[in-house]
Amino acid sequence: MAQFRFATHFSQQLSAPYAGVRRIGDKLEDSWKPKAWLSIFYGLVIQPFTFLYVNKAKLFWFYLILIIFVTLIDTKLQAIDDTESWHHNIYFTWLFLIICPIHAYLICRGYDKGQRKKWYAGWLPTLVCFVMFFAFLSLVRAFIYEPFSIPARSMSPTLNPDDQVIVSKSGFGNYRYFGLQIVKKAPSKTLKRGDVVVFQYPQNPQIDFVKRVIGLPGDTVIYRDKSIFIKPSCMDESANCPGFTEVAKEYKFTDSGAGSEHEYYKESLDNDSYVIKLNSNQKDLSERYFYQVGTQTDEWLVPDKHYFVLGDNRDNSLDSRYWGFVPESNIIGKIAYVW
Repeated sequence: MAQFRFATHFSQQLSAPYAGVRRIGDKLEDSWKPKAWLSIFYGLVIQPFTFLYVNKAKLFWFYLILIIFVTLIDTKLQAIDDTESWHHNIYFTWLFLIICPIHAYLICRGYDKGQRKKWYAGWLPTLVCFVMFFAFLSLVRAFIYEPFSIPARSMSPTLNPDDQVIVSKSGFGNYRYFGLQIVKKAPSKTLKRGDVVVFQYPQNPQIDFVKRVIGLPGDTVIYRDKSIFIKPSCMDESANCPGFTEVAKEYKFTDSGAGSEHEYYKESLDNDSYVIKLNSNQKDLSERYFYQVGTQTDEWLVPDKHYFVLGDNRDNSLDSRYWGFVPESNIIGKIAYVW
């Protein structure tokens, strides 16, 4: 019995230090508190992510969604070309440079040390989360979707100045990030007639244009008397190849104003229908058309791996009629969403 009491006492002595270490460790974990100065710094630099640092994930998601929403509003307002407007060069997202640091600081002041510290509540995990999030957005913009703003009226009435568009880039092989070429390879996707695309202007690749695809590689296109005629590509000329077909258009209405008269038509090309704008008082500027050897002045044979594009505002568009064809390698992507 004495031996048993001695063994029990000895085992308790051995286990006590380990139990004490565990309790001390728990106490250190529970007593963690975010640094006020760092929460303010993160609030200024990586606004919503400062709430991960102060152990408030719900606030992080709240501010992240709110910032995205306000950014969309700012983008729309700043796209309006009116330097006299009250909101010109004023961004509502600037408010978060004040709100986030102050809110994070107040959380630090009243921080409850007894709450459980999550894995993201630390200066390094928070920074890693921000870097991963930024990298994800960069990859999406470079390779999948990219926003663009419409600056001119060449695609009116389909697209007007200040419209914002999202371009689907995946599969077109021309991947850039804020004008910097990341990757350029052969496209795995092809376009169809009627698609609205964004591309690098062949005569100045630093400028992006948006137009509608009218002619595919091998097609012959005629633009005459404000009408389009297309002869589809035919691989075997000995076969029964189709001839020229006029692209159907249906009169919609006339808009008179500013000393000119514009007519709107519903044009149907393959399976797409859209509205075009014509100026009945302006003649076709055929003397300025791009000349292709072996064809008439208003006729073009689309080369292989190239496209013929037009603006929907036919009498106010600098397009393939005046400078030629778009190489497929210049195609950035196809418009997927407009707002």
